[in-house]
Amino acid sequence: MNAKNEITGWQLFFLIVQTQVGVGILSMPSDIGKVAKQDAWISMMLAGILVQLIILMYIFLLSKFPEDTYYGIVNLCFGTIVGKVIMSTYLLYFIGVLIASMTSFHHTIATWIFTDTPKWIILLLFSIPAIYMARENIVLIARFKMLISFLLPILIFVLAWVYIQPQFLYLLPIGGSGVSAIISGIKPAIFSLMGFEAFLFFAFYVKTDRKKELRKGALATAFVTSFYAFTIITTQVFFHIKELIVVPYPVLYIMKALKFTILERIDLLFITIWMVIALSSFISYLYISANTMEQLLSKKNHTKMVYIVMVFAFFGSLVPSSLLEMKTFMQVLLPVSLIFTVAIPFLTMIVSFFKKSAKKEKSA
Repeated sequence: MNAKNEITGWQLFFLIVQTQVGVGILSMPSDIGKVAKQDAWISMMLAGILVQLIILMYIFLLSKFPEDTYYGIVNLCFGTIVGKVIMSTYLLYFIGVLIASMTSFHHTIATWIFTDTPKWIILLLFSIPAIYMARENIVLIARFKMLISFLLPILIFVLAWVYIQPQFLYLLPIGGSGVSAIISGIKPAIFSLMGFEAFLFFAFYVKTDRKKELRKGALATAFVTSFYAFTIITTQVFFHIKELIVVPYPVLYIMKALKFTILERIDLLFITIWMVIALSSFISYLYISANTMEQLLSKKNHTKMVYIVMVFAFFGSLVPSSLLEMKTFMQVLLPVSLIFTVAIPFLTMIVSFFKKSAKKEKSA
């Protein structure tokens, strides 16, 4: 493995964190709160535990094939033809995620700042830096994500300002929404945590002390779960649950309500930071999509694949013309995402056992 394509465990950590924390953080407390009410943070913690189990499954699968990419593992387990079909569907899924990210980004920006700016201009300005970064090698992308990770503590610090006058009674009664509501809240919570599947693709580049370093991927998802739970609790000690479920972007409304002696309109500062974080998540999916297309077509031209994928994502994101269409697309994407993040990797792991047994019988 060329050194320029090898990353450390901590670089993997930041890759996963910056892929998970994306567009959805602004509306996430409201989305989960509509289902689990004041117990939304419990749903998030339970979703985080499930994601940890999924990551452990990923580590187990990838450890069995330390020299292969996820694409190569799928081909080994299912054969070249079926493997290509599976990875082609992965490519379509990732393009769908890119479209969803761009559409959500536009809706937020158009609602909060640039109300009269044409959609295609906002999307174009979002696409240019994404292309610029996604065409680079994985080490440069990892360094970029490490560089901008200081933005997350800033977000935590600003949100912590709410605890000067918190309304902890809004969290009570704990468990009052009922077991059924809490379990139902796991679904939107897992959707908010999406991005952990990037582990399947980025873990290949960790070569030194692999078994130990891959555990940092699990640490990354634990960090994101904790950060999201903190964000949910923060919004819930500021808004009553009846207010929270009707506020589309509770985090931004909190920022708008905060007042500092030196700074005004903290929400605009916050959304500027959020743009960089959303872009970082988008870059990960764009890189993975281009890399998958590159392997499917057996082409060694990553930059060209980035442009091709971006064209599909850009024009695809122009299709949803209303908030209802965007939400409908998201509702379709959620169950589909579970197929690619859980079902296929689990099936691949099961098949790998039979492949290993077959090899042992032949060698005997």
